[in-house]
Amino acid sequence: MLLLLCFTATTYGREKYTIGGTVKDENGQALPGATVFLTGTKIITACNSSGEFTLAGVTPGTYQLVVKMMGFMPETVPVTLKNSNLSFTVVLKPRSNQLSEVNISFDPSWDEHYAQFKKQFLGTTPNAAACKILNPKVLHFRYSKRSKKLTASADDFIEIENDALGYKINYLLNNFEYSDSTHVTWYQGSPAFEELKAKSDKQLKQWQKNRLTAYNGSVTHLMRSIYNDKVISEGFRVYKIINKPPPGVKYDKEKPIFFDQRPVLFDSLLTVTDKNFKSLTYKDCLFVVYANEKEPYQFKDSGYKIDKPNGATVPAGQFSMVNLTEPNVSIDANGNFSSPNALLFEGYMAWEQVADLMPLEYGNEK
Repeated sequence: MLLLLCFTATTYGREKYTIGGTVKDENGQALPGATVFLTGTKIITACNSSGEFTLAGVTPGTYQLVVKMMGFMPETVPVTLKNSNLSFTVVLKPRSNQLSEVNISFDPSWDEHYAQFKKQFLGTTPNAAACKILNPKVLHFRYSKRSKKLTASADDFIEIENDALGYKINYLLNNFEYSDSTHVTWYQGSPAFEELKAKSDKQLKQWQKNRLTAYNGSVTHLMRSIYNDKVISEGFRVYKIINKPPPGVKYDKEKPIFFDQRPVLFDSLLTVTDKNFKSLTYKDCLFVVYANEKEPYQFKDSGYKIDKPNGATVPAGQFSMVNLTEPNVSIDANGNFSSPNALLFEGYMAWEQVADLMPLEYGNEK
């Protein structure tokens, strides 16, 4: 079971800049009211009467700037912010009538497909049980009997209330696919976060506890630890599985798979690009153990569980595997990595899906 994730973040205590610009249609007319946000953060705004927007307090890093407005196709702009303010002109294309007609077609199996979607999209972690999709009818499904694949699309933001972590997530779904034959889940999208208001101090304290648990051992936690050279001190132990191909790729019988029990030294895998970015390159699959927390009992029968390699001596904890599918991946201090498709996750990190997402400001706020 796999999950691709891409997030962006802001960080307290570092240089902060502004990303601004104008949103127009194809005729050059301003689009007031268009929603503009940075994926995975709480940084979101709406264009003024002149179609202009400003996102302030942004730290250096790689980002996905997303612009959305009803009646238009959403637009995503990759942004690399280093040491100066940036400005963009974003042009939105109108949605076609043909697409709308397809989206509103009747689906007699909608309830069945929706149940499968929630399981694969929100996940099956304890936090998933506390999540509620507030506008499920924006979702549309297609199932191919030939390929045994379920695909999903959405007309608007998927509004998710996460009462376990205290966030509302507005998720702009780009694509979703689940295969019945391979049991592989793949999706991409852009989440924007809002803080929920706690009903009591007790609820707020519970949210804070749950947030810390969700962050610890997460993909963001691992990426930040690698960037800051704090892998071991943050509780991670990382090893290599030699000759293991990525999921879906056949292994070479002439190249036996074996586990290397020597801990990975990331200084040999990292190249400093500049003061804000580092490039990570490796050939073999990484076996990641987060030793500071145990795997909860719900994980055992989730279908994501991976076992300790035979004969390996590794600490107990949460087991994951991380495959690099491109020659290298760029990471920054925010815990973000680019490109979005560069890393494939198996095991515990793949099990934690949308219900366990955290805004990447977490851990870096004052």
